[in-house]
Amino acid sequence: MKRRINLFSQRIDNQTAKRYLRTGQRVTYGVLLFGVIALMVLFGTYIFLNKNLADLKTKKNTYERYILTNQSFNQDIQNFVQKFSLLKTYIKTDANGYSYYRALISILEPAGIADNIDTFSIDNNQDLDYSIKVSTYEEGIQVLEFFERPDVLEHFNSLTLESFNITQNEVEYTMTFNGVMKSRK
Repeated sequence: MKRRINLFSQRIDNQTAKRYLRTGQRVTYGVLLFGVIALMVLFGTYIFLNKNLADLKTKKNTYERYILTNQSFNQDIQNFVQKFSLLKTYIKTDANGYSYYRALISILEPAGIADNIDTFSIDNNQDLDYSIKVSTYEEGIQVLEFFERPDVLEHFNSLTLESFNITQNEVEYTMTFNGVMKSRK
């Protein structure tokens, strides 16, 4: 009989240990593969974002140069846009004043005072304010008599003489009228 045991010659069946080692090896390879792929994705993202940032900086520099070289042109465009918006606002609130002005001139032509209109304004309610300048007191009285005629008054819903003034340092009389013209259709 043998009195010694050879520990090196014994074979122990360690299937579970081998299985754990193989699983550990596969997990390690998987983690390593995932790490390499993640690193490649991060590197690709960095390159993509860096390229986009460079493109944006180039565009920014181009726009800054364009703005600096065309600043006066841009100011002209802004002025145009502002004036255009004011014009649109005016057209919305316009009382079609030119046609009323022409109508007032046609009313005043028989008296020969159409050229003496000094100021004229009308709003959307056809409220009319205008002034007439004459050089003598007698002409002023003739203008007042002209406006008292029924054929002249039929063009107005109402008409009043607001003031009859003499201009200082000049021999000139100013009559200011206000009233409401009949609608022009």
